[in-house]
Amino acid sequence: MIYAVKNDGETNEKMILRYKKLFFQSRIANKIRTERYAIWDKSKKKIRHSAIVREHYRMLNNKVYF
Repeated sequence: MIYAVKNDGETNEKMILRYKKLFFQSRIANKIRTERYAIWDKSKKKIRHSAIVREHYRMLNNKVYF
């Protein structure tokens, strides 16, 4: 749990910035975002297909045009 208590002489804006800094440094936002949907492992067929497509685009990218 993340919380920020207002210090003496601190403005609300400064406290909010301090809270946001603590929140994003704790990586809670990333964890919530990644756990939002269920993600299954890729099948071997899908991994192989992706590799073939990647290799094709690498070949096109490295082709020399005269």
